[in-house]
Amino acid sequence: MNRPIQGAESRVLSLKLLVVVTGLCALSFFPPDSGAAGQGLSGESPSRFIIGISPFLDKSVKDEVYRGIVRLVVEDLPLNSTLAIYDAFELKTITQFSLPDARAFNSPKTRANQFAPAIRDLKLFLAEEQHKPTNSHSSFEAAIRLPQFVDFLAGTTTTNSIPSVLLIGSPLYQDAKEPAFSMVDGYFPSDGHLQASREQSLYGFSGDSTVAPPLILHWIYFGDPWVSDLHKEKITRFWTLYLERRGMQLAAFTGDLPTALQSFRQPGAADATAPKHWAVDTAQRKIEMLRVSRGVTMADWLTRDTLPAGAQASPSIRVGPMKIGIRWKERIDLDLYATPRPGAETLYFEHVRSPEGYYYKDHRSSPGREYEFIEFESSVDVREVEAFVNFYKGSCPGGARGEVRIEFDGRIYRLPFFIPAEQGNLGRSGPSQQEFWTPIPIQKALNIVQRPIATLRTD
Repeated sequence: MNRPIQGAESRVLSLKLLVVVTGLCALSFFPPDSGAAGQGLSGESPSRFIIGISPFLDKSVKDEVYRGIVRLVVEDLPLNSTLAIYDAFELKTITQFSLPDARAFNSPKTRANQFAPAIRDLKLFLAEEQHKPTNSHSSFEAAIRLPQFVDFLAGTTTTNSIPSVLLIGSPLYQDAKEPAFSMVDGYFPSDGHLQASREQSLYGFSGDSTVAPPLILHWIYFGDPWVSDLHKEKITRFWTLYLERRGMQLAAFTGDLPTALQSFRQPGAADATAPKHWAVDTAQRKIEMLRVSRGVTMADWLTRDTLPAGAQASPSIRVGPMKIGIRWKERIDLDLYATPRPGAETLYFEHVRSPEGYYYKDHRSSPGREYEFIEFESSVDVREVEAFVNFYKGSCPGGARGEVRIEFDGRIYRLPFFIPAEQGNLGRSGPSQQEFWTPIPIQKALNIVQRPIATLRTD
């Protein structure tokens, strides 16, 4: 059972909620809105409305959310409809009820009285302080798990009507069980996910219509969760295409709650906040998470053409944070793999985060040069780090060439690399695949002289 927050904060919030309900009940003295509650659908299947709320909303927006939903319940929902409210992260029911096709329910006062238990359930849910998953790389601020929530809704379908769904929470996917698919820190999924099966990707689709019921989605988020405008565009585009593939529509995607509520209760109306049309890039088949950088200086150590003149001296330390990057000119796909020490997690395009650092790939297909890098934010021992380059996809007569750059101890080191294979092998490994891979000699790149081990003479 949900437990209200304690102390003075609980009393203040309860008082605010009581004032809201009391004020809305008073609306019964005014004529009902002929464009909303007065519209019944006698003889037809009930209109179905669904609200999915993040359990981790910031306290500063909970009152606004509560007021908006209560006003929806007592004023705006049409007669002959149903409303179900769910926890869109934990996939649990908060409350649900049916609104009859009866004139008495044109009265906000009648609705407030009849649906008081549902309003109380919502109040308790918002008042409770929910415990976020423990994960060092995610804050889970207003988190929603949309793919799982869509599957969850498939099991609740009881009518043939297409439901109108309102999501209240962050558009950036976060999940402690699937951290590699996280959208925070500028990450977004490639179009390869949109062409994959559910077995291949969390964002994939099996093609089974029973798993993905048609619906019209309206999404409200708060604050500014984006790294940049480009990050916002990439995420908006991805969710639009993700839903389209399942026969669904993203009708509203906005940071304004009244706009989202208006779109939600009138899903057939045109909406200026609806995302524009995009198409899947069918040539982008690789299943990976790409990243939008926070600024142009993020990869300057790797992208700049000029480095300090003269040979770089050996670093003064052997343990510290490190960046390893590769860059190349041909229109091919090369991949970087790096492990900080024996037994640790390997970072690469399918595993973009680890306790030690993260993997980054340029999303732009940079004119004349591609690049990607791995940053170990935690200190690593240069004598233990292992890194490799794989010729993943494409064709390059004469073999693939590029440059390794390493940032360590405040210096930037460079070293050319060569892969003899003339075409990619899609990341396959094993003794027969050696020509598609090349190791990065970390210590050689850093000009660290490996002293030969002395042998004991017996003569």
